[in-house]
Amino acid sequence: IGSFDLRRNERPKRDVLGGDKLMENREGKFYDISEEAGIYGSVIGFGLGVTVGDVNGDSWDDIYVSNDFFERDYLYLNQKNGTFSEVLTEKMNSISGASMGADMADINNDGSNDLFVTEMLPNDYERLKSVTTFEDWNRYQYGLNNGYYHQFTRNTFQINNGSNFSEMSRMAGVEATDWSWGALIFDMDNDGYKDLFVANGIYQDLTDQDYLQYASSEEIMTSLVTKNGVDYKSLIDIIPSNPLKNFAYRNQNGVEFQDVTEDYGLATPSFSNGAAYADLDNDGDLDLVVNNVNMPSFLYRNNAEKNANNNYIAFTLKGEGQNTLAIGSKIWVESGENKYYIEQQPTRGFQSSIDPRPFVGLSSSDKVNIKVVWPSGKITEMKGVDPNQRLTLSEADASKLNPDLSSNANQAIFTQEAIQLPFQHQENNFVDFDVDRSLFLMKSTLGPKVSKGDLNGDGIVDILVGGSRDQATTILLGTKNGFEVTHPEAFDRAAISEDMESVLFDADNDGDLDIYICSGSIEYSSSSSAFEDRLYFNDGKGNFTKSNQLLPSQTRYVSSSTVSAADFDGDGDIDLFVGEGSKPMQQGVPGDGFLLANDGKGNFTDVTANYAPELTSLGMITGSTFTDVNGDGKIDLVVVGEYMGVEMFINDGSKLTRSTPETLAKITGWWNVIHAVDIDGDGDMDFVAGNHGLNSRFKASESEPIALFVKDFDSNGTLDPILAKYMADGKAYPYGLRHNLIDQIKGLKKVLPDYTSFKDMSIRDIFNAQQMQDVLEIKATQLSSVVIINNGNMQFEVRELPSQAQVSPIYAIASGDFDHDGDIDIILGGNLYAVKPEVGRYDASYGTFLKNDGQGNFVVAKPAEGFFVQGEVRDFAVFDNFVIVARNNDELVKLSY
Repeated sequence: IGSFDLRRNERPKRDVLGGDKLMENREGKFYDISEEAGIYGSVIGFGLGVTVGDVNGDSWDDIYVSNDFFERDYLYLNQKNGTFSEVLTEKMNSISGASMGADMADINNDGSNDLFVTEMLPNDYERLKSVTTFEDWNRYQYGLNNGYYHQFTRNTFQINNGSNFSEMSRMAGVEATDWSWGALIFDMDNDGYKDLFVANGIYQDLTDQDYLQYASSEEIMTSLVTKNGVDYKSLIDIIPSNPLKNFAYRNQNGVEFQDVTEDYGLATPSFSNGAAYADLDNDGDLDLVVNNVNMPSFLYRNNAEKNANNNYIAFTLKGEGQNTLAIGSKIWVESGENKYYIEQQPTRGFQSSIDPRPFVGLSSSDKVNIKVVWPSGKITEMKGVDPNQRLTLSEADASKLNPDLSSNANQAIFTQEAIQLPFQHQENNFVDFDVDRSLFLMKSTLGPKVSKGDLNGDGIVDILVGGSRDQATTILLGTKNGFEVTHPEAFDRAAISEDMESVLFDADNDGDLDIYICSGSIEYSSSSSAFEDRLYFNDGKGNFTKSNQLLPSQTRYVSSSTVSAADFDGDGDIDLFVGEGSKPMQQGVPGDGFLLANDGKGNFTDVTANYAPELTSLGMITGSTFTDVNGDGKIDLVVVGEYMGVEMFINDGSKLTRSTPETLAKITGWWNVIHAVDIDGDGDMDFVAGNHGLNSRFKASESEPIALFVKDFDSNGTLDPILAKYMADGKAYPYGLRHNLIDQIKGLKKVLPDYTSFKDMSIRDIFNAQQMQDVLEIKATQLSSVVIINNGNMQFEVRELPSQAQVSPIYAIASGDFDHDGDIDIILGGNLYAVKPEVGRYDASYGTFLKNDGQGNFVVAKPAEGFFVQGEVRDFAVFDNFVIVARNNDELVKLSY
């Protein structure tokens, strides 16, 4: 589709021959006010869609422009004075790459407008493998450095949080609808939730990878040159042409959608673009018209009226003056706890206009209350209105503006303090993908972790903050007025190491807190001394001396990821567990767990072989905790990791035995963190486990797990991990594209001669039986984060956390009675930005506050209750009345409660 030079500073320049325009109507004549109104109009803005609606709830209409090709979309907030402020990068963390159509409506019935934007990611696995390519990391970074944005090849589904948006398309299951144009949000079945329709198709597959390779060959290019010039038509005529079905998604609960294209009779293959809905037969449901290229249009009659359980209410609005359709009106319809919000904006989707008579599906709601705010600010209110009718309302009959000044806002529980804490984590520029092409997510941006305790003996709690590679560990000394930074010289000498996790404990029984720090990541060779863990002895005044012990192993360097401290052998001193995470250039190879026994003087011995031999080659460990799991008074160990279950090692007084119940062994996941807490107040320890989450391209279940196949397939001395997904046919198919696999394993070029042959090849088709011998295969069956309720007698119940807790990977968990109601609540933090563009970064979380109902059930607090943190959250430190939030490559945040 051509190329474009990503030049800097093009956005503010106006294109005199094109560019977006805002035309003001002055008594029937239109005037270009684009520049003075703050509207971009540059040569790089290939605007395909314009969507208008109130984004920030101030009753003034805002504008969303979806841009194709390389330029990002624009979100213009109305400044109420004829001008607009473009704020997309402040409000949205990631967007579609080549945006097409868009629509704006309240999808989750919370009273705020959400956005759906279409792109071109194929829904069908075989088309994904044959017509798609993605930016690599370096190209993505080049765009960012030249003023472009976090743009990815997929539809985006932006949920409005009040002040910012969370991109939820992957969790909703609506991210991939192929070459999509029109996007429409409307209630197809009158159940009260607005559904999605996507008009789909491109007459010729411009991105067919085999065609592009063929057309770009020197032989073909030479053959097209004639005495009359280049015969481009011959090149165009052979582009493959494949009609595609459109897509319909039924909204199940405001977050999850079901593909009902076949069920609704909308699956006829076509080359569709624009679409519009209207109640054409006035029978109380919305019919659909779809425009097609080189074929007749579709006209679909909706039969939803046959479901007598679902009601509706519709409106004919008569506006004052020349705005006869009352465009810009806002309508609220309420029945009990059911609340519906729509706006009168007929222009929607892609170059289309819908029925100008607003329509609301009501499910089984009976009597309804109605409120209309007209463009003039006047209000019409009606109580106890019968459903299943079309009301004619006139702005002239409305009352003058009489706003309801009462507030239903929740009292903020958390308050972010304006002061800046004297520390900022500084991530380095190491790129994991440069050393391990098989990775989709970086493993070198998982800090900083924090620990707290009184390190200098002054009675005030201090904070230890981990550093990235080339950033030394930092201590924030607590004072009566806040915190002061100190950098012990012993820490500076170890700045080369990447701090993964730390623990403060009295190692030598002298009454003060010593420090153990894990050195990990995959940024060094496995023989690097940067992987040496560090034990620092405290002199009681906050001065530290590094121990000379080689830890956690006396025989090799270990990329450690987690440390937990407890007296597991019952001898009166504090011992350690240290877990090994991902090994450099050995993704998938299981690491060891180490039990380090303390002699009471701070000398540690690896007793794993005698005390817990099953910790050897346990997995890629990421988190751990010591706690009494079975209530026998002895300290047990719980460990999680990638492709691991929630593993339990029970202490019988002489050893720790792997005793994981089947309930927990089978939920193998991409676990990041485990937190022990008595959630239900019954006296035993429950657990909260942070996983990858559900808002992801990656999906896993027991029947269709994710698998990692690990072997040196080309015998070049380097392992070749291949990430794959089991499908319904029981076969595992690689996530990577053909050129990705060939880049990793050069010999595959003969096995994969073209994209057509590759698109339906499983792992066992790509590699023969001999090559698959001795392959290491590990699986993940669950990606949702969970709470694990301890029912006693080693019986555990696994409950998925609410959907709001599944929007991003979770790396931080803390507990406390934050709302002061006597029950223990949970706070969660996450996000991961260092992700290959074909997957797209995880940035939808602003933290999650789960309020405990006293029975171990959680209610998700609203953003207005104050727990709202931007960035990549990595850890929490909970104090009596505030929480310190640690974020990757960012400042610390202090939230008072």
